[in-house]
Amino acid sequence: MPLTNDEIAALTKDIAATNIPTIPELPAPPAHTPSPQPSPTEAEAPDTIINIPESLREANTSSWAARNPTRAIIRPRTPPPRLTDAQKASRKIKRDQKLERTKHLHDAVAEYLNAQKMKIEALSRAHHVTPKHINDIIGSQTHYRTSRKSQLINALVHAKAKEMNTGSRYSLAELREMVAADPETKSLTREEKEGYIAALEEHREKKVVSVRANNLAAARDVVATTDRIVKELDDLRVRTGVYGTLFVVRGHINDTIQSAMHGTDNSEDFWEDVYEHPMADFLRQYEQWACTQNQSNINVFYTCRPRLTLFTVAVTGKKGIVMNYNNYETSVIETYGVRLVGWPHGVKFTSPSNIGTVGDIRKLRDALKARTCYWTVLSSAEVQAHVSELNTRRSAGEVVRKPRKKRSDAGLPRKRKDGSSAGRASKENHRPSKKAKKNPAQLQEGPKSAEYVESSGEEEGDE
Repeated sequence: MPLTNDEIAALTKDIAATNIPTIPELPAPPAHTPSPQPSPTEAEAPDTIINIPESLREANTSSWAARNPTRAIIRPRTPPPRLTDAQKASRKIKRDQKLERTKHLHDAVAEYLNAQKMKIEALSRAHHVTPKHINDIIGSQTHYRTSRKSQLINALVHAKAKEMNTGSRYSLAELREMVAADPETKSLTREEKEGYIAALEEHREKKVVSVRANNLAAARDVVATTDRIVKELDDLRVRTGVYGTLFVVRGHINDTIQSAMHGTDNSEDFWEDVYEHPMADFLRQYEQWACTQNQSNINVFYTCRPRLTLFTVAVTGKKGIVMNYNNYETSVIETYGVRLVGWPHGVKFTSPSNIGTVGDIRKLRDALKARTCYWTVLSSAEVQAHVSELNTRRSAGEVVRKPRKKRSDAGLPRKRKDGSSAGRASKENHRPSKKAKKNPAQLQEGPKSAEYVESSGEEEGDE
């Protein structure tokens, strides 16, 4: 369902200042029993706020391709040349002839269907079954298809298209005729055939993982793919009776993709029956949430930092260890016996918050997600070899470990915090921490007071 003008204005309001749309409150989902263990998202969330470099804030975010400069781009097709008046007239004649042939075909098919319907009704009366039962027998076929392997003819057509479609563009039928008339395709060796097929498969794989070149191409791709998904969901509902809901929203405020939603059967009633809000409200909230995820590159830092700093539980089995980039060889490798393998080439080995370019930080994020950059545990022999190498470098006069920054008051006498009686009193009154163990004598000992309390003379006189 497309957004209204007021909703689009609300999304784009004050975008230069915050780039974060306001998210309306909706009722919380049904309560569930909390797990005693923290979720991975809670465990990996950083505690500190990261200062984003100015170069990342000023990066180009006009399209999905601009926000992913390291990804391959699907180049848009070259528009065909303008038609002449003679070509337009010729195509109009062909179009009229095709419409006439299509009309005759539809009339013939309609006549055949009417005759088939009468025949099915006659068969149902003769065999005492319903017409639906006969239609199911006639139209029974599988709806599942397995993906076919790349065929040689398609590979040759692909190669011919790359060769011929440089200045002008030929149709698929014309390319097939060129391949059939080419004598070189008749005497191909087995290696040459495998090479053509491999080139076609590589082209198809690259097309799947590449990004659209501009917002218009991305919007058309979303519309075409969403239509296919909706049809598949509806067909799956008819075949199996399942319920399904589909939300499709844009991922950035600069995208021109129209939000859409779809529910099989009466799935849209679920949102009003359970949450007392129409399905469109959740679509808008989902779109606003998605737009806030990519307004800046802070989400890239949140993706990289947990994988680099919280390696202790999964690799070393110890908690409370932080990543040390300045003294990585001594504080990490030598101390814990682990090593980071596959750091991207050309990216400076430093904290993700100190990487100043969008391409480098995304290159690191992609390497961590693909697990080409990962932590590995070193054996005892590898640790000893590393320690020997560090000792050799120290003997040569190289500074292996970066020294800590010296205190500004180093060498000057400083007062002890607990040197005075007031300090001791404050220490006695200090509340022990939760982790500190109390002495059993302290638990049993009560407050000190006099054993007998004497009354004053004024009180004795009153008595």
